Amino acid sequence: MEIFVIGLNHNSAPIEIREVYAISKEELGDLYNTILAHNSIYEALILSTCNRVEIYYANDNTHDDSDFIINSLFTLKGVTINEAKDYFYKYKSTEALKHIFEVAAGIDSMVLGEPQIFGQVKDAFISAKEYNAARQILKKLEEVTIVCTKKIRTYTKISEKPLTISSAAIDLAKKIYGSLANRNALIVGAGQMCELAAKYLKNEQLNNIYVTNRTYERAKILAESIGGKAIEFQYLYDLLSTVDIVISSTASNNYILEYSQIEKKMPERKHRPLLLIDIAVPRDIDPKINGIENVYVYDIDDLQSVVELNRKTRIQEIEKAQFYINEAIDNYYKWLKSLNIAPVIVGIKNYFEQSKDEEIKRLQVKLKLHNSEDLNKINRALEDYAKKLLHKPIMNIKLEALNENKYTIIDAVKILFGLDYDKKD
Repeated sequence: MEIFVIGLNHNSAPIEIREVYAISKEELGDLYNTILAHNSIYEALILSTCNRVEIYYANDNTHDDSDFIINSLFTLKGVTINEAKDYFYKYKSTEALKHIFEVAAGIDSMVLGEPQIFGQVKDAFISAKEYNAARQILKKLEEVTIVCTKKIRTYTKISEKPLTISSAAIDLAKKIYGSLANRNALIVGAGQMCELAAKYLKNEQLNNIYVTNRTYERAKILAESIGGKAIEFQYLYDLLSTVDIVISSTASNNYILEYSQIEKKMPERKHRPLLLIDIAVPRDIDPKINGIENVYVYDIDDLQSVVELNRKTRIQEIEKAQFYINEAIDNYYKWLKSLNIAPVIVGIKNYFEQSKDEEIKRLQVKLKLHNSEDLNKINRALEDYAKKLLHKPIMNIKLEALNENKYTIIDAVKILFGLDYDKKD
């Protein structure tokens, strides 16, 4: 059994590609059913965030299922871009494990150490289990991933005062305007990214922070938490005549802000600059809007320059984190190898249990035992004897199963029972 991952992220593919293949919650079931129906794939995990689409899977290591996985994604989305396959990466075994540990710890994130990805990885495992896609192999991977990530976050400074995509968006706005004091901002959406953006904006002394969302109640809750104002979604464009900054992150599959509507609004603004920051994938804001005079559109990939300094200052922490990643890889493979001996140990125990039962029946007939208390005593005595007899062989099986040594049958017996002997030169 082996672990693989097929994916694309902010390092391998531009947002124009990532947004096409982003997987919605509604699409998860169909993709899981397709993948798990494949003969050589036993378990799967789908992770789709604003910066990545990744599919982890366990197979029997006799087939290369990468083309099948990618084509399944193409079929699901109903879109096949000829050059799209060139954007996908593929990792196997140790490299696949290293990758998921780095993803969960925020090492592979656009913003190094950003905390949201850990929660997204845990949510992905929960979804996989709901679809019965993560069983023995990936459940263990979940356990090891969580332990590894917590160690990295505890014993390194990767997550110390972390930036986020949302905070990077605010930093970009401050870089462009110099100061956000006395300006007006609009937040489109009420999810986690928008909640974070709202909290950051709250500290910037703006005149007004407006919040709009398709579900008005969610907009109202977020607005009240920061002392802002909730706006009905239908009045979104009306606000564009007064706000200076728009930050948008929704789960829409279509553009929220369209070229024609923005073009109409600019005369009302008397062509005052308008900054639009799109941190959604798929994108909320039509990139063509950037062609309108005095309108500046930035998407999530444009934040790279803002976060690059953050990565440079924490590069030593990445090196420290590798110790815990290597430890996790080692622990996972020890467990994976131990699966091969589980049936052997069960078989040995069953053999002794059956032999014990047969011996009790033989003694019962031979000694004419009918007293249940006497039979229970004999049963317990034989059970204790079997446990003592099997303890050393089973412990040695577990230990020796983790190395690659080859033994003769005589060597194997001596190892099983811990017999002292002189090894051959």
